[in-house]
Amino acid sequence: MKVLLFSTQWPEYMVELANALAKKTKVVLMVPENHRFQEEHRSLLSAEVKLVTFRLVLFKSIRQNFRMLSSIVRTLWSERPDILHVQANGHRLFYWVAFAKPFKTKIVNTIHDPEKHAGDKLSLAIDDSSVVRLMRLFTKKYIVHGPNLVSELAHSYRIDEKRIVSIPHGHFEIYKRLQKGQPVQPDGFVLFFGRIWKYKGLEYFIRAANIVHKSMPDVQFCIAGKGESLGQYLKEIDHPGRFLIINERIPIERVGAIFESAAVVVLPYIEATQSGVIPLAYAYRKPVIASRVGAISDVVVDSETGFLVEPKSPGQIADKIVYLLQSPAERKRMGDSAYSYAMNELSWDRIADKTLEVYNEVTGNRNG
Repeated sequence: MKVLLFSTQWPEYMVELANALAKKTKVVLMVPENHRFQEEHRSLLSAEVKLVTFRLVLFKSIRQNFRMLSSIVRTLWSERPDILHVQANGHRLFYWVAFAKPFKTKIVNTIHDPEKHAGDKLSLAIDDSSVVRLMRLFTKKYIVHGPNLVSELAHSYRIDEKRIVSIPHGHFEIYKRLQKGQPVQPDGFVLFFGRIWKYKGLEYFIRAANIVHKSMPDVQFCIAGKGESLGQYLKEIDHPGRFLIINERIPIERVGAIFESAAVVVLPYIEATQSGVIPLAYAYRKPVIASRVGAISDVVVDSETGFLVEPKSPGQIADKIVYLLQSPAERKRMGDSAYSYAMNELSWDRIADKTLEVYNEVTGNRNG
């Protein structure tokens, strides 16, 4: 079987998936040469993965978009894969590729976010209703990253749940291979990491920090990421001197140093699907404190790999932060448990096996 993996983003995820699948079948990875996929990612690809790049067009130009789509279709006809596995419907114009693909090529579609998140202005600004609607005609199976997301996708996309398979999001130990530099804060801080949009609940992280400082005034907190303006959040901080603010899109080589510096990672989301922050924290042996929303409870084993709290509950978050900071042995136990969970339940080899089962079902190859 030959598989062509296509994505315009999530380069670390795509490298891990391609490498794991390449141990078991022929894999072609098609990614943009001009968007997020860097030389560091290329260097980590298995020799068994065939890399093909294209130039992603991020603006409205009939001529340039036609050239891009034509180059993708030419690659499909040149490679003639049995499976075309796309991420998030591939691209806002990808239905044109689906119309023109080789007849034998079946499409599998991984949807990372069945619904757009509150406050995510970048995603909300994109009208992708056409590609969602038309890709339903061509997609044989959808993949989501958590059992709780099956019904959500079925409702959002108006499709039968039988067309949807849940496969977990793999661990992100790859960041250790990408890492450059030493820990940012050797003593350990409490970390909020990732895009800063309303659904991430940053205000509850700050309110929890204000509570923690009443009993543990020396605790350091870190906000690392970029999104909407931080001004509305920073004014709520009672002790600005105890906060490290890294308000930028974190370069891949610096991500590891930030997680290595963390004592605890907090995800105070008010709504969510899944989160790549959790498998990243686990790869660095960090326990998490996360809201019980979306598919997060599918990967956070309460009191084992971290703690689950109710959304919009800074008091609960603060209690768990204090407990973990005052209990270093317990924090280490949970961190080790998180790492073990990631290397087993979230292993890319296991994910590749489950993904191949989907491919075999789609192609009718029941024997694998």
